[in-house]
Amino acid sequence: MRLSSVVVLTASLICFPLIANALPLEQDMDILGSELVTVQNAGNAQEMHQSLEKMRHAAEDARTGTPYTLQGQAADSENMKAYRAGIDQLIAQINVVDALAVKNKLPEAKAAAKKLIDIRNQNHRKFR
Repeated sequence: MRLSSVVVLTASLICFPLIANALPLEQDMDILGSELVTVQNAGNAQEMHQSLEKMRHAAEDARTGTPYTLQGQAADSENMKAYRAGIDQLIAQINVVDALAVKNKLPEAKAAAKKLIDIRNQNHRKFR
């Protein structure tokens, strides 16, 4: 009994920091939405880069979550795979936009950021 208590306590202490850093999916989506507005209206490449970093972090966290419409489905279900593929597509486009921002190509980055809106809209139709 004592050994199992120690094992449970140790596992809890190891897992707690991982759980504590994860945000609820709704909060990740709020961050993505507000930072997308900042990206669209950025006055300089540094501001855009900072917002894209926040978006990337929120998207990576959201990838581990489950949308309300998919609650109860297996992690390896086709719908969950499609959800994660949509998040992967979003992260890839964030990286494209960020690469342009880092090169100080603000007009090109803003043009590429429009695809982020398309990705969002496409996936909201599927999973919201």
